[in-house]
Amino acid sequence: MTKQILRVVAAGMLAGLALFLMPFILLRILAIFLIARVIFRLVGPRHWRRGYHFYPAFARRWQYMNDDEKKSFRDKMENDFFSKM
Repeated sequence: MTKQILRVVAAGMLAGLALFLMPFILLRILAIFLIARVIFRLVGPRHWRRGYHFYPAFARRWQYMNDDEKKSFRDKMENDFFSKM
């Protein structure tokens, strides 16, 4: 009889300890994953970044246009957009 009570008490203590330590363990695991993600983003290949293959060429093209070219480009894009609607 006392053996069964001690088993229940021991199981309850272990369950309580597990529930108490669970947030600490989960926070450590989460911190490890976040640190790994930051490392991979800083060190990893550039093609993992979204839109890398498109943006620099477009930005470079726009940067070296003069005002007249920019205006004609805007007019052309606006006309193309509204003519397709």
